[in-house]
Amino acid sequence: MSHITGTTPLTFTDKHILDSGVVDPAGMLRYTTGTTRGFVRRKVTNITGANGIVGTIDWREKAFTINGVQRRWDEVMKKLPGGGRRFRDSTYEWNWSSKQYRLEYHNSHKELLATSTASPTTETVRFVPASSVPFHHDGGHAVMYMPPHLEFDQVEEMFILIAILYTDVHRQDMDAAATAAV
Repeated sequence: MSHITGTTPLTFTDKHILDSGVVDPAGMLRYTTGTTRGFVRRKVTNITGANGIVGTIDWREKAFTINGVQRRWDEVMKKLPGGGRRFRDSTYEWNWSSKQYRLEYHNSHKELLATSTASPTTETVRFVPASSVPFHHDGGHAVMYMPPHLEFDQVEEMFILIAILYTDVHRQDMDAAATAAV
């Protein structure tokens, strides 16, 4: 398993992060993701934690839900000034409760960082998309690296996972649209 020093990797078991298990280093299932689709588009992605927490991304209604609390996308995320014009070149601030996270791509879009605005040097979750993972590590599956010294509550960890899923899937959609336009 690939590893970034000082972090706990959570590996997606399928290349399709919206329809996958997410396991810890011992192989224990931490989350499952599953997505219903309509004729052309995604409808709802359900994320279920082994601890019982439930989250959803409602692609049609443009809303997130964690344990029954629903918020619209425009309530939860905002684009910060100074970023690029394209979604993947921009920095977004995400806020579910009292903690805010800044999500932005680094290393030529090979990793997505979710950094706490309260403690930016110590509270960073790293997400490496499947397209950036070498095939000899983790079979080319996406990996989310959690700082082990942080004790996220269930809602906060679910929120970070939802933010990362939404952000990376949106990046994949934009990349696919750009490729199709060529």
